[in-house]
Amino acid sequence: VDSFGRVTFVEGGHVEAIAPGQSIELRSGESVVVSSSCVIRHLPPRGFLCPGFVDTHTHAPQFSFAGTGYDLQLLEWLETYTFPSEAKFKDLKYAARICHKAVGRTLRHGTTSCLYFATVHTDAAVQLGRIASSLGQRAFVGKVNMDRNAPNFYRESTSESLAETERFVTCMLADAKREGVPEGFAEDGTCSIYASLGPPAQPVITPRFVPTCSSELMKGLGAIAARHNLLVTSHVSENLAEVEWVRSLHPTEDSYATCYDTPGLLTSRTILAHGIYLREDERRLLKQRGTSISHCPMSNSMLRSGMLNVRRLLDEGVSVSLGTDVSGGASPSMLTAIREAIKVSNLLSLIEAESNGSSWKPLSSTEAFFLATAAGARTLGVDSLTGDFSVDSLFDALIIDPDASGSPIDLTDEDDATAAFGKWLTLGDDRNISEVFVQGRAVLS
Repeated sequence: VDSFGRVTFVEGGHVEAIAPGQSIELRSGESVVVSSSCVIRHLPPRGFLCPGFVDTHTHAPQFSFAGTGYDLQLLEWLETYTFPSEAKFKDLKYAARICHKAVGRTLRHGTTSCLYFATVHTDAAVQLGRIASSLGQRAFVGKVNMDRNAPNFYRESTSESLAETERFVTCMLADAKREGVPEGFAEDGTCSIYASLGPPAQPVITPRFVPTCSSELMKGLGAIAARHNLLVTSHVSENLAEVEWVRSLHPTEDSYATCYDTPGLLTSRTILAHGIYLREDERRLLKQRGTSISHCPMSNSMLRSGMLNVRRLLDEGVSVSLGTDVSGGASPSMLTAIREAIKVSNLLSLIEAESNGSSWKPLSSTEAFFLATAAGARTLGVDSLTGDFSVDSLFDALIIDPDASGSPIDLTDEDDATAAFGKWLTLGDDRNISEVFVQGRAVLS
């Protein structure tokens, strides 16, 4: 890995001693000199490197009530728990405390890149990006937009929402140019100035979902996204009552998906969470636009929203990645998201059939791991962020120690590397993550 955090070569089978200043003969015949400043890392005895996880959908402010509130389904849950909790982010000190915990916890679970919903509060959203960068995580942050069908205490006017989104984007892009300043945090935990350990956070255009955003607001957000070539994220077809509500709000639109397409928000830079009840014409439209779906299986189960048929989306050419969707999902762990995705896929293979009558093929553990790494990385559109260790890719990585203290994994003498990886994927947790790297830099150990 070079000083810019990019993979320069990957080659196994070497048994010679390596030290700074020595050269390595590659199988290609090329000779690589190990620089005198090079740091050589030795993995644990049965440890291995793993690409960092990419979480393409979660809500930082909702970490404050994660693990509670699963007595209601989506729409009632938003009114009862989510909106009152998110409204507290008007207080930057409170917001800073929650964001520190959210970013720290996702990093501890191996998430090197994360797409966060913030709240409607511009300054709190900018602060979330700064906190993530200061802790070393590659973050994508959305200031939430809502100008209708939300409580008076947590709703913007259309003009205010658009103006504040412009201010949010301006602040975030300015931070990216500065790449942080070495001043740290204020004593109260707020982060108006910061020292950057990780890449600068990127702004994301974030209409919460169609029911809370007027057509005028959606059109304005589409224009901002296009002007700055920004990622767009939102929710779609998560819950049956939600789908019916959208139909009643927009009777002249062909579908839920076209409510995003009409204002220019359905693009190859768009990541929509859920998509459980997308019709065939909507899925075809997503493929045409290059829009991807973030599958959030735990949230879909905990809020009794439904089960997404990921296999069908993949077979139809729609891009899919994974999200934890805290706090609809109770866990910030992408390992848990992988396991939940496999469970949902297994269940769907029992109760749904393809048009030819055969059962849907369940996701394999390899496919689910791909959704949590490389698939997510590709949807974010960052140069050289591939979610793997290919040459010239950004080195976002985890060192996994199956034999770590307190490990839930039991390895036998007969277990090879493949078995160790499989057991970790099925049984492992944050105790097995001994170190986290983002763009070549150790950010957690």
